Amino acid sequence: MRILYLVLKSTPQARHLFEELRHMGLNGTIVSADSLRTAVEEFPEESHFYNLRHFEKHEIIESVLCLFVLHDEEVEKAKQTILAMTDNFKAVHGFMYSQPLNDYEGSF
Repeated sequence: MRILYLVLKSTPQARHLFEELRHMGLNGTIVSADSLRTAVEEFPEESHFYNLRHFEKHEIIESVLCLFVLHDEEVEKAKQTILAMTDNFKAVHGFMYSQPLNDYEGSF
């Protein structure tokens, strides 16, 4: 088993990619994230707190961090789909990497 980490700029194309990965039978966890540059340089005066209104209206999501626990044979197919649908991270900025998952317990 492997864990695939994927960080993408939050865009409609990214959402379409997530729909395609789900259609392929993959599941994962998606967490909203902001880059350090944005948090420190662009909005230094903000307190970095938000309420449910921000969450519901997707007002603060700059990027997303995705974690996928995959069988070894699923990793390359997922990576190829991600590369194709992001145009090698040109159309949707981001990055990905995977690592072996040596110790896993839980639902799959």
